[in-house]
Amino acid sequence: MIYNLYKQRGETPLECIQRFAKANIELKGQKMTYLGRLDPLAEGVLLMASGDDVKIKEEFLVLDKEYDFVSIFGFATDSYDILGKIMRVEKLTELSENDVRRVTMIYEGEREQKYPRYSSKMISQRKHRPFEQPGYFSAEKSPHSPASRGPRVALKEDVSSSPLLDLGEGVGGEVKKIKVHKMQFHKLEMLNSKELFGRLLMDISKVKGNFRQHEILVLWKEYLLNGEVGNYFLGKFSAHVSSGTYIRSLVNDIGNTLGCAATTLSIKRTRVGDYKIKDSII
Repeated sequence: MIYNLYKQRGETPLECIQRFAKANIELKGQKMTYLGRLDPLAEGVLLMASGDDVKIKEEFLVLDKEYDFVSIFGFATDSYDILGKIMRVEKLTELSENDVRRVTMIYEGEREQKYPRYSSKMISQRKHRPFEQPGYFSAEKSPHSPASRGPRVALKEDVSSSPLLDLGEGVGGEVKKIKVHKMQFHKLEMLNSKELFGRLLMDISKVKGNFRQHEILVLWKEYLLNGEVGNYFLGKFSAHVSSGTYIRSLVNDIGNTLGCAATTLSIKRTRVGDYKIKDSII
């Protein structure tokens, strides 16, 4: 069976499946796998297959997707999102919505995209690993599972419990052809230093596991609270893209084209194929 789940911000896909399986005891002992990944700080539609439907996983991995996302202008990070080290800062006193809109239109159509430095791409190249028994996962013994005892869930692979892998910029220059069917810039908003750090603290603190959270928060705090107080532009976007497109990379590219740097604050996946967020199981 195919399930349309809502992955919460801060969860890994594996944690999302664990949460769902714990609430649905009828899934005990069934094979389960998620159909496409989402970064820890991303939320929204996460498809999951159970039983015999795990065999048709590849059919779902090629589906188009839609996203709503927010960028922070003036910063570039090594992961292209807020869960990364600040690599570049551009102090902006003004930013034109018309300029952002024009640059956004440039990125529609077919293009090549480099994989971001911290990427889940390498995960697909790793061999499946057995758990306590071949192909099985014990929810109560996962490093990311709740302390309470959960149902035994069969999963095809252990991937989401691992942090994003540092693969080097563009995975040694590796690129993938993608298509941005449509991308829209909606508006700019502004936050001051304290408001922005409060948002970062709230979001990053939701992430479990080893994703450099403490180190990253210290760096953001040092810059935003102990440095020069300022205001920062946030850009709101939506996009319809082909499978394999990294929204983080699109945001980084837009910032480079504008000449002001940009990193990703939030991502919400609103559709995968015909599966829409309004029908997701929370």
